[in-house]
Order: sequence, then C-alpha cells, then structure tokens
Amino acid sequence: MKILIVGGGVVGSFLAHIFMDSNEVSLIEKEPDRAAFLQEKLPGVRLVIEDGCEPWVLEYGGVKEADLVLAVTGDDEDNLVVSYLSKFEYDVPKVIARVNNPLNNWLFNPSWGVDVGVSSPDIIAKIVEEEVTLGEVVTLIKLRSSDIALVEITIPPDCPVLDTALAELELPPETLLVTVVRGDAMMIPRADTTLKAGDKVLAITNVNNQERLNRLLGHRSF
Repeated sequence: MKILIVGGGVVGSFLAHIFMDSNEVSLIEKEPDRAAFLQEKLPGVRLVIEDGCEPWVLEYGGVKEADLVLAVTGDDEDNLVVSYLSKFEYDVPKVIARVNNPLNNWLFNPSWGVDVGVSSPDIIAKIVEEEVTLGEVVTLIKLRSSDIALVEITIPPDCPVLDTALAELELPPETLLVTVVRGDAMMIPRADTTLKAGDKVLAITNVNNQERLNRLLGHRSF
C-alpha cells in the first residue's frame, strides 16, 4: 500500500515508523530541523521537506498514487486543506485526518474530504461510555473499506508483559499503541512506559494482526 503522511510530529513519525516496513511510505514535514531528525530515524521513508498544504508538494510526495493519506499535523486548518485537496483534487481512496481541537470535530466530514476524523478526547469519551469490563477487547473504529482498526484492550492481572518497557515489546506489524489510560489519567506512550494491570490500551492495528496483539497483552479469546 502507498501511504502519504503529512505532518512529521510525534503522531506522524510514529505512524511512518509502524507502516514503513510493509508499505511504501512518504512523509511531508515543513520544518527543516525536524525533517533532518526524521531522516536519520526513518531510513525507509521518503521524506519531503515542504509545506504539505501546497498542491505541488502533495504531488511531489506521491498523492496521485497514494492509497491512503494521513493528515496529522498539529494544525486543524492544515489537516483540512490536505484532506480536501487529497480527496477532491487527487481522488485518494482513503483520507484520515487528525482533529487537534475537539470543537472542530464538525468540520472533519466527507464534505471536506475526510473519510475518518480521529480525535483523542472523543476516543476517551467512547471508552467511558462503553464501560468496558476487565479483559474485554472492543473494536472502537473499523476504518471503512480498510483492514485497519482502532481497538481498546484492558490489561489483565496475568498479562505476560506487565512492567515491561514498551520499547521492548515485539508488537505485530502495522500496530501502533496510541494511548494508555490508567485510572483517571491518560498517557501518551513513550519508550520507557510500562503497562500495569487494569490499564486500558488504545491501539491501531491491522485486523489480521489483532489476535496476535491480544495474546501479547494477555487477552484470551474464548
């Protein structure tokens, strides 16, 4: 699959790292210093150092051949511009956009070229509403016409990777741990983050690898 990511911040760089082994990934980042850092960390990714809101930059990044565009900058206006151009100018089959400000959720819809808008506060709210029981696995979002799903897994007391740093986990391909919810606190996963019993983990994964992720985090399917 050909994936174009616009925005090389924490979210964009993590997604590029996850997908680069089994996909053709291009990443657009306009800040030269950040781009230089990413060039070292993501050798398998084609990097474009320009403003992704410019049509010629998107074209140079490969938007015409892209199967998926991820607009994940820290600016909602930029993400909407990228989404609109990708969908309506270049007919990209799937466009996913990051919503930074929850008040802007209403804008992230198909009329702006957004197939799926992802907002962290909305995800957390959905978990609370679901009142997930210990050990249950819930698929929160199944991206339309895609094999990628956002899942939530509650870590059981007998999880084999308790107190293990995330950097040491052998996650399945095309898997990204997005958030760890512990009690009333939400944590952005870092390399040294460890999992505790009762933690709720949000992950993006290929549905074909979901069972492997379940086993890794100690969930048993019956």
